[in-house]
Amino acid sequence: MKRILFICKHNLFRSRVAEIFFNKLNENKEYQSSSAGIIRYYKRDLKNDSGYEAEKNIARRLFNIKLKVKSKSITSKILRKTNILIIVADDVPVEIFETEKSFSGKIIVWKIPDVKKKDKNKEIVARNTIKFIEKKIKDLVNNL
Repeated sequence: MKRILFICKHNLFRSRVAEIFFNKLNENKEYQSSSAGIIRYYKRDLKNDSGYEAEKNIARRLFNIKLKVKSKSITSKILRKTNILIIVADDVPVEIFETEKSFSGKIIVWKIPDVKKKDKNKEIVARNTIKFIEKKIKDLVNNL
């Protein structure tokens, strides 16, 4: 069994969407996926985060993806079990994993920006982000 780990900053949106699409589209049972963030996030931290609300609403409404605030942070134990690490974020430095002794797998970087509070039309940005992640996952699945 080969394990793919999708990483973003908080494991709220980008990495979770990637994991959901991968599990939905992947038919190769040799591969299993999960997701995590480099910084754990709690529900109380999202009180005024309109970017996340837009992401969550678009994911549910247009893609039937239900995102819950249940952030999982990365650990050495998770890294040891990972064969392919995919950083789906533009705000996670690859150097963290290149020097991590518990990880010896392949690293792929997609550099996907998050929806920001200052974005004028958060719903359009969220929709485009999800579509981009879906395309990247389809390409990944086709090349396994």
